[in-house]
Amino acid sequence: MKALFFAIIILFSASPFSSSSVISDIDKSDIELSTRFDGTSLLVFGALTLENDSTSLLVEVVGPSTSIYIRKKVQVWGIWVNRKVAQFQDIPSFYQISISNPEHPVLMKIKNQKLKSLFYDFLETNSTPVDGNGVEQYYDELTRLKKKLGKLSTFEEQVDIIDKKLFSYKVNLPKKIHPGIYKIKMTLIDQQGIELSKSEQSVKVSKVGVQEFLSYNSKKNPVFYGLFSVIIALILGFSAAQLFRWLYR
Repeated sequence: MKALFFAIIILFSASPFSSSSVISDIDKSDIELSTRFDGTSLLVFGALTLENDSTSLLVEVVGPSTSIYIRKKVQVWGIWVNRKVAQFQDIPSFYQISISNPEHPVLMKIKNQKLKSLFYDFLETNSTPVDGNGVEQYYDELTRLKKKLGKLSTFEEQVDIIDKKLFSYKVNLPKKIHPGIYKIKMTLIDQQGIELSKSEQSVKVSKVGVQEFLSYNSKKNPVFYGLFSVIIALILGFSAAQLFRWLYR
């Protein structure tokens, strides 16, 4: 916080002689995922100097990478099975982009370029779709589901700029998010979408408590995790049976 304060002083003192620039900070750098986690929000704020009134501020939130597999029912030897037909490899588990000027002339171009470079370009198909629009359908379905789950947002919120010197932006993270590093990128752009200045912050999201224990063992000790899950299921089943027996005795 102190570093941001001094950076703001330097930025303001140099603003008459400098072009567009931006510095930033966030109100929290760590988020814990516990069994009671029900979503959270974080505040991104900072200072900027604008080359002119046409300069806009982009804010992107990029979650840790994940892979999504698309399966389709196909008939194999007379039996219907779910076969993997495509996959999105190493795409952001969460992505949100906002701008200070919702009337920016190349807003749709920016949106299409960002989504293409982050999602569409990472689509891999195992075979050529019978329908020529198959690849497009996979991409459309992915974006639709991510928006429904609150994990994809494109220019639905506006970045607030105060007196052309300060900015603030609230990031809302949904209940179900992946652990890992979330990057918050601030970029000043001109009317053509050309980048003028950048700043970046990061937030670490990690599992704690029971979730951390289960997640660690499911990856590192699968045999123990399997046995532990069976034992827990037996205990819960036995407890439920005893409870019903006592209630209807």
